[in-house]
Amino acid sequence: MPSRSLSHKREHAETDTVAAENAEFARAVKAGQVPDTALSRIVYDNWKRFPDCILLTQVGNFFESYFEPAIEVAALLGIKLTSKTYKSGSFPFTGFPIHQIDKYLKLLVQDMGHTVVLVEEEKDPLHPQPVADIRRKVARVVTPGTLLDESWLSGHESRYLLAISLGDAVNAEEGGEKSPLYLAYADVSTGEFFTKAGSTADIEDEMARIAPREVVLDNSLREAWKEGEAGPSGLLELLRVLGVHVSFAAAPATSPSPPSPVNLERDAISLLRHHLEYALRDRMPAMPAEGEFNRESQGAQMHIDAATLQALEIRHALRPGGLVGVHSSPLSAKGTLLSVLSRTVTDSGHRLLKRTLTAPSTSLAVINARLALVAALHEREALRTDLRDMLRSLGDVMRIVQRFRASRGDASDVWDVARWVRGVERLRDRVRVDIVIEGKRRKDGGQAEGVARLQELVDAFAPLLELADGIEGAIDETRLPGLQAEEAGEEDTAEEVLDRRTQARWWLRPSFSLELSELHKRIQSLTRKRAKLEARLQEEYGASLTLGTSARWGYVVTAKRRDVLPKERFHAVAEAKSTRTYAYNEWSALGARLEESYAELGVAEARALNRLRAMVVERAPTIQANAEAVDELDVAAGFAQAAQDLNYVRPTLDDSCELQIVNGRHPSVEAGLMAQARAFTPNSTHMDAGAHMHFITGPNQGGKSTLLRQTAVIAILAQAGSFVPADSARVGVVDRVFSRVGARDDLFRDRSTFMLEMVETAGILRAATPRSLVIMDEIGRGTTLHAGMAIAYATLDYILTHVRCRTLFATHYHELARMLESGGGVRGVAFFCTDVERDGEAFAYAYRLRPGINYDSHAIMAAQLAGMPESFLDVARRTLEALEGGEEGHGERDDRGEGGSGHGGGVRAVGG
Repeated sequence: MPSRSLSHKREHAETDTVAAENAEFARAVKAGQVPDTALSRIVYDNWKRFPDCILLTQVGNFFESYFEPAIEVAALLGIKLTSKTYKSGSFPFTGFPIHQIDKYLKLLVQDMGHTVVLVEEEKDPLHPQPVADIRRKVARVVTPGTLLDESWLSGHESRYLLAISLGDAVNAEEGGEKSPLYLAYADVSTGEFFTKAGSTADIEDEMARIAPREVVLDNSLREAWKEGEAGPSGLLELLRVLGVHVSFAAAPATSPSPPSPVNLERDAISLLRHHLEYALRDRMPAMPAEGEFNRESQGAQMHIDAATLQALEIRHALRPGGLVGVHSSPLSAKGTLLSVLSRTVTDSGHRLLKRTLTAPSTSLAVINARLALVAALHEREALRTDLRDMLRSLGDVMRIVQRFRASRGDASDVWDVARWVRGVERLRDRVRVDIVIEGKRRKDGGQAEGVARLQELVDAFAPLLELADGIEGAIDETRLPGLQAEEAGEEDTAEEVLDRRTQARWWLRPSFSLELSELHKRIQSLTRKRAKLEARLQEEYGASLTLGTSARWGYVVTAKRRDVLPKERFHAVAEAKSTRTYAYNEWSALGARLEESYAELGVAEARALNRLRAMVVERAPTIQANAEAVDELDVAAGFAQAAQDLNYVRPTLDDSCELQIVNGRHPSVEAGLMAQARAFTPNSTHMDAGAHMHFITGPNQGGKSTLLRQTAVIAILAQAGSFVPADSARVGVVDRVFSRVGARDDLFRDRSTFMLEMVETAGILRAATPRSLVIMDEIGRGTTLHAGMAIAYATLDYILTHVRCRTLFATHYHELARMLESGGGVRGVAFFCTDVERDGEAFAYAYRLRPGINYDSHAIMAAQLAGMPESFLDVARRTLEALEGGEEGHGERDDRGEGGSGHGGGVRAVGG
């Protein structure tokens, strides 16, 4: 409990703050910046509290923006800028109806990356307040990483908010040595929370894997960010390059010096929690305790660095057009591994597939469990088809649960939870049928691997039928559309609202609670009295008389002008061409009681909705466990469907450092060729202790890069638990996949193509282990011939002598082969090449790999295929002959057609 002196200090501080705000507002009024009204005081104070945000204030059925910010808001949203006139003058003003808030939040937050502050009215449905007395408060600070239940959110996309706890790295010099850090990240819309230890050296790779929508840093870095500094270990510069939204939180520091991993994790979680509380406020869902976060260990997943995720086009395909960041425009999903492989039918299953492809498992038990399930579903087409049809009907239940945790969500959401529970039960029953049938077929009483895995799947689903029973017993499904229509009528007139309220169909069964039962009885009694009163008055004064409501006059009686009603009982309030409207005390009193009862019923149903939401939240851990099993089933069924559609086979995985692929194919390239009715030329890869490095030469456009990429992709697919595009594959578990392929630059960070290549190569040589897989293409280009060869040779030498990992090294520096031989480095190296096939003047690429070294790059052939003018080709051939001079004895007769038989004459077999 705080001490008396501390309480006094806090009270004085709050008093001082209020006094300062009053003085500042008074100065603004005096200067003519704002009018002196209660509303403008609220708007002005929030404007100063959130100076870098878009401020939207609710006024009745509109969100409005005032004063100077209104000019920016109108320009951003493309809406009309007008003005409001007060005694002190006219001031800029703009706004839009409340029902358009989702449309404009998408534009401001998702599309433009702004932070939006929503100031909403607080209303009591049982005690309406005058407009002047309505209180307003900041309901939410909307940022890209804290979106919760907006209608425009894509179910296929995770929206991670990432908090980074830097520890001592905050005080490290820019670009210094790597320092430990901790990551805590969450998708608040689905309730997924993760932590992971790392270092500043790995942060770019983690950013590429997680792809956060927003990053939260400690407040101590705010000024460095504003000043454009690179920050500790270049972190702030990296975030600028990636174009990610950055926020700052003032979380209490708990880490001692030097910081321990436990305290770094605590700090990261604290940053995440504080930012979510700041943004979501009353809508903040319950977060798991520190020990309940999903802690990702370093070695449990295959590490795929940022350059490799990009080069292999796992999640995004590169398109020309500038810098490639976490969410920048040059990225596309078309032609990616994800797009080729995806057969998931649920949103949550698709999100799991993305996570799986970007961070496959390194655990043989985990990998083989998924492969067994994929195999079981691959073998059972009827079961797979039925399950995928059932999965399609399941909603994204964890997003509903998160809405409930944030005290959001309506009766339709509750009903959807019950439907989801029933759907999961049908999945279980369908799998059980197959297990029983299979058991009857087997005479030995045992279980095949697939059946055992299906049984594990059935056992993973915990029973939730009592939850579905409770929801179905509470909600009358037939009345839900009426509720939705009421919620959608935000622009109705007051008269329509009053009419609808008296005719409403309520979605909860009266038997759900005693309170609801009593209210329904009261309303039924009052409704009968209304009917009797109307019938009596019609009998007395004419059949045209009706009881109704008016937006202006409240409860009224309407009659034809010809029907004369006594003035002592009926007070005329309005007149039309053929009717008169009257106030009638008996109906006004009865109508008020009826309206009050409906209001009480609305409040009672809101309380009942809270109870139902609490029922669901109470069972959230079980729902989440079942949802994870559903996602696993969706991914496995999708893998099985892809295997059938694309002719993939089940790989074998073990603890060796070998990689044996027979007739492997590149998934994306093969899909592209299939669309053109062309066949893909497969290639095999056999890597073991005697040949863990493959040295590959061949012509430009001859398929070397495709071979490199397909080998890495097959390893990733195998460890993701998918079947693979090959005749057979045996993969020794890979801990890290690295690539140095493709030519590009990084102008933002002042890195040329060559410099970027050196940075990425240095990272590979530092981080690769004997269990890693490295693919390298054209190391050493972009500088002089001899310097490039020296760098390429040093790279080969370092991998062979220090790392000794599985490596595919493609190059046009065929002289490196002789250098390796003379340096004694041929041991552990196998030499392969591609070539071209000639038929007179015609030629074609022979994509099939074979042993040997190809001394011809056939670059001029590639230029000819590209459509270069004939005069250009003649000059190129003469220049090449002059440059090569007397070196023909080494087989360097590029593109002149002077070699031997059908393979260009430049291939030499090398032992090894």
